Amino acid sequence: MFKNLSVLSLSLTLAFSLATIFAPSANAMKLKDYHKEIMTDESGQVECAACHGDVKRKTIPQVSACESCHGSAEDVAALTQRPADAGHTVEPNPHDSMHYGTDLACTYCHQEHKQSKVYCNQCHEFEYPSMKR
Repeated sequence: MFKNLSVLSLSLTLAFSLATIFAPSANAMKLKDYHKEIMTDESGQVECAACHGDVKRKTIPQVSACESCHGSAEDVAALTQRPADAGHTVEPNPHDSMHYGTDLACTYCHQEHKQSKVYCNQCHEFEYPSMKR
């Protein structure tokens, strides 16, 4: 009986150790280069709360978290406004959609921990070559 408990104890200890070593942590998450500097504290630890707040780790950040650094949706739309006389050869402003205006959440296109995507391309074929990915 003691032999079985010893084996069980050793197995649980080994499983916990391996889980600790190989478990994905917030600091193992991929960050875009342009965010690494501002999201990392003095000790090299990623400050997840900067975007996610004090909520569960895998929640989508609120728009207000993006706006705290990048400005309001209207501010961002003004930065990406196309010239009025550009004609139809210029793609529409991705931050001021004909369908959603400035109401589409940033995270529909911009992904921090994986490849970003153009949400509008579910129906359209826009390229937005200067989009940070």
